[in-house]
Amino acid sequence: MNKKKIFTSLLVKDISRFRKVDTNIYLLILRYFITSSAFRSMFFHRLLSLNLVNNKVLRKIITAFGWLLTEIEIPSTSNVGGGLFIPHPKCIIINRRCIIGENVTIAQGVTIGGNIFKEKNGRESPIIENNVLIGAGAKILGPVTVGENSIIGANAVVIKDIPKNSVAVGIPAKVVKQVNEPYPDLIKKNYSL
Repeated sequence: MNKKKIFTSLLVKDISRFRKVDTNIYLLILRYFITSSAFRSMFFHRLLSLNLVNNKVLRKIITAFGWLLTEIEIPSTSNVGGGLFIPHPKCIIINRRCIIGENVTIAQGVTIGGNIFKEKNGRESPIIENNVLIGAGAKILGPVTVGENSIIGANAVVIKDIPKNSVAVGIPAKVVKQVNEPYPDLIKKNYSL
């Protein structure tokens, strides 16, 4: 698959977290680029991470422009899966070597950062697996892994691995509950409108 098709398919996954993709995808991309700063940040990240822009100066300009427009820092070297959802896009910092899986939700004020003084298996940055919800103000620091289908509570500070299907809260974050379903299903079941 060429880079432009990968770029479009990842943007479709991102948009599908906002709404059902049932109309012309290019019009939806344009609409969300204009109206959603979270989508704009993902657009710039995907544009740069797939090396669709090769000029170094232009890459730096796009990075700075993206930060000014969105207040979200997602470096092009971080690996972000499709379907990232940022409902309140302000003051989010993601480490340049971080790996984020698919269908992850990140609330405002989240920091996903590395720790150069604490390496594990040659990495210093977090791995966030698929279907993870990260609450407002949470900090995930160092070479930790947040397991699939986990929920990190607001203002939690994660400095140790969180197993899959867990709810972790506190400073430092501790697992307080195991869940059997992905968080989108739990939300639909418990908070249906």
